[in-house]
Amino acid sequence: MAFQPLIIENIGMKNKKTLSLFLFIILLTTKVKMVVAQDYIYTKDNEVYSVKITHFNPTNIEYILDNSTSKTTRALSEIALVINDRGYIILPEELESENREIFINEYQNIKRISEKYDIILYKQPLESVRCNISYESNEIVNFKTIKSGDSQTENKKDLLFILYTNGKHSFFASPTSISLSTLKKKLLEKADISTATTHTTTTQIIKLSNAEMESYSKKAELKVDGFSSFLNLIANKELSSEEKDKVIEQATKLFTPGATIQVSFRKPDGTVSVATRKIEEYLKKLKLSKFSSVKIEWSDIQYVGDLKQEADGNYYGTITGEQRFSGYNKNGKISYSDIVKKDVKVMITTYNKTIDAVEKRQWEVFLGNIGIVENK
Repeated sequence: MAFQPLIIENIGMKNKKTLSLFLFIILLTTKVKMVVAQDYIYTKDNEVYSVKITHFNPTNIEYILDNSTSKTTRALSEIALVINDRGYIILPEELESENREIFINEYQNIKRISEKYDIILYKQPLESVRCNISYESNEIVNFKTIKSGDSQTENKKDLLFILYTNGKHSFFASPTSISLSTLKKKLLEKADISTATTHTTTTQIIKLSNAEMESYSKKAELKVDGFSSFLNLIANKELSSEEKDKVIEQATKLFTPGATIQVSFRKPDGTVSVATRKIEEYLKKLKLSKFSSVKIEWSDIQYVGDLKQEADGNYYGTITGEQRFSGYNKNGKISYSDIVKKDVKVMITTYNKTIDAVEKRQWEVFLGNIGIVENK
């Protein structure tokens, strides 16, 4: 999956004012281009499933089994590891960590781990070697090492894992029999540095200039403001269900995979209840709002500290602002309102774009989790 500029879709708005507003917001958004990929889930019970993962959740993974159209979920506690058809591994503990968005982004966007050579991992000791495999049977594998150029033949009983240049892989022992974090580390140590760009490898880190930092910082603020305008479109009773679905699709592209938003509800007794929802789930609930009309405004949008570049090469920061929510009844009077101070996580990351047959690295801004700081 590669980051690409957003393709603007034609939405049949019912008035020019709404259309103009929508087109303005669309210019701020970015599309994540989806490609059909293959994922493999290895369980702690030594089962393996060939699937297409549809979503990573904090406690489980949603996926579609091969030759099926229905979604299935499996708890992270049952999973040993997940690997895709580009050789990248993601572990349950990474999906439960505070850096889960980084790991998910890498899993979904990284290129093939190694396109130049095969990688073999031995059982004892757990070491990896770069090579070109020339022959393989059920019992042995013959290869020429990249480092020395020597030809070797190994019995597969002594091997743990092979990652092939086409992205396919083979396990020769149970993944649960070894340290999976060490397995991933050893694999990435021998990765093709020209194509692998993860925070666990020693790749070149590209920095933004001060002028670029200022430009992308401003763009992140505009995206927060644009998200507010999306919310009003989704809650607009004058738009059809189909039009709202298209707005929801565009709005979710503002965010990193798996991003969530906290929402609050003031009960009749005055107490406040807070819930955390995935962005798409939140937007679909807003679409079905019980209010005749809704007005959502963000104000005092500003950064908390400076954007900082982390080890993975991406820039991260936090934007804070006040969200005023007003729900109106059929008589045009406010039936519910609140003002909530919220934090919005920001990630500035790179994607590869082909310009005049030359692949160039571009930067783009994505919003992350939105959390409640204070109810007013």
